[in-house]
Amino acid sequence: MSTEPDIKARRKALGWNRAELAKRAALDKHVVQLIEMGQWSEEDALGRVQYVLGSAESGQLDIQLDPVREGDDGTALGR
Repeated sequence: MSTEPDIKARRKALGWNRAELAKRAALDKHVVQLIEMGQWSEEDALGRVQYVLGSAESGQLDIQLDPVREGDDGTALGR
């Protein structure tokens, strides 16, 4: 998995701002900011960012994930 500074560089190479990456990964833009600053370690959010960046870098420029739904107990139900 790439390090956080790599995420920022990859995002910028695609010409995206944080809000664009956040929208495509179905995350809050502040989460993307924290990921880039190395202050976020929740694996699902990191995985979503990595997946979106990798897909876009592979030519799938229209990539956009569905929001994560949560069950009654607060656990993720899927994408």
